[in-house]
Amino acid sequence: MKINKIELLDFRCFERYSLFPADRFTLLIGDNGSGKTAILDALAIALGNFIFEISDIKANDKKRLSLDDMRYVELTMGQQPLKEREKSTFINIDGIFCNTQIYWINGRGTKKFYCLSKHDLDDINDPLLKELNPHVDKIHQLIGEKTNPATLFPITAYYGTGRLWQQLKTKHQNTQSPGSRFDGYQDCLNPASDQKRLFSWFKTQELVALQKQERRHTLEAVREAIVSMIPDAKKVWWDLEWDELRIETLVQGKSQSIPFRLLSDGYRNMIGMVADIAYRMATLNPQLEADVIKKTEGIVLIDEIDLHLHPKWQRQVVERLLNTFPKVQFIATSHSPFIIQSLYHRDDVLLWDLEKAGPIEVDSKSIEDIAENQQGVEIPQQSQRFLDMEKAAEAYYTVLKQLPPASEEEKRRLKQRLDELLLPYSDDPAFQAFLKMERQAVEGNAKE
Repeated sequence: MKINKIELLDFRCFERYSLFPADRFTLLIGDNGSGKTAILDALAIALGNFIFEISDIKANDKKRLSLDDMRYVELTMGQQPLKEREKSTFINIDGIFCNTQIYWINGRGTKKFYCLSKHDLDDINDPLLKELNPHVDKIHQLIGEKTNPATLFPITAYYGTGRLWQQLKTKHQNTQSPGSRFDGYQDCLNPASDQKRLFSWFKTQELVALQKQERRHTLEAVREAIVSMIPDAKKVWWDLEWDELRIETLVQGKSQSIPFRLLSDGYRNMIGMVADIAYRMATLNPQLEADVIKKTEGIVLIDEIDLHLHPKWQRQVVERLLNTFPKVQFIATSHSPFIIQSLYHRDDVLLWDLEKAGPIEVDSKSIEDIAENQQGVEIPQQSQRFLDMEKAAEAYYTVLKQLPPASEEEKRRLKQRLDELLLPYSDDPAFQAFLKMERQAVEGNAKE
């Protein structure tokens, strides 16, 4: 499952807006109010209507386009303020489902799922387009084959900004009885979290493994996914004695076993999200066993991916997500320059600026440059790193001036010193290239 294009027409703050997500990771940036969360909400509405309308899933999180989603214009006539809404709102999606290219439209007031054989925005209001085309029959057939091990279902999930504190009020047993594969879609697009369901599944799998004295492949796959995402994590398990999820991790260089509830916000936020993705994959496609995390496709939406994360972790989170879930398409938002900086050197990511309404190049920039040039933050002072680079450059030029009259032995010593000055800034090719050009010019003049 993949989204190639989303187009919004009179949806919230957008009059007409198109976005072309990358196959693996798309980061949406922009000022508050630019529409980052609105795009994720639109995707959640479209995905929900698609998944839930063509199956027998009873989802509490299914959303319809509401009156509040319709764009409006504020006017004043005389002394009277007016709020005039547009007459229609549409979310148009071009994507792939079960290796079939599909197009679907969600419109305000519609109560059906529409799948089109062609994408013609000029004909959106044409009633002929409200007829389901033959692709729907094929998709219905695939969805109906949930008893067929060859049928793989994609994960869809939405993690909002309240995912740590906003928990769904659900009643779960201490253990989980067998259910449908479609349980993996339950509340999947609700921005709130359902940790109780996850904990119930984890505990059940641990007990079954003990009772049957066998390795539970999907449980181990979920464990591996969690550990691979968390820096310094060694092990995760359901502790039957304490009746809680515990994590073994390094704390100040020492290995400690810590209950999930006592972890920092950043750890609980990331573990909860990653474990939820992995658990849903294991529920949707249990026949994949140990390969379930690596082979399950899908779309995951994350609002403020940097939420509660230390800057060191922000630099790693995108790479870890892509490595842990190699077939998932992620669409996320962020205000963090560290997240933006972490995209450099990757060819499977897209940085999309909503205010510029298009992609922007991911350069090797400093945090200060990203904050100032890409995020519009005025920075009156420079970082210590920049000041150190200035000092290194001054020292570099001083050494260069000594180079022409020096002896061969002195030249070797000075060249070694030049290399030492450049070494701390090996991750900044522009700075290195600038100084080396000066070096080559001086060395060339010396030979003459």
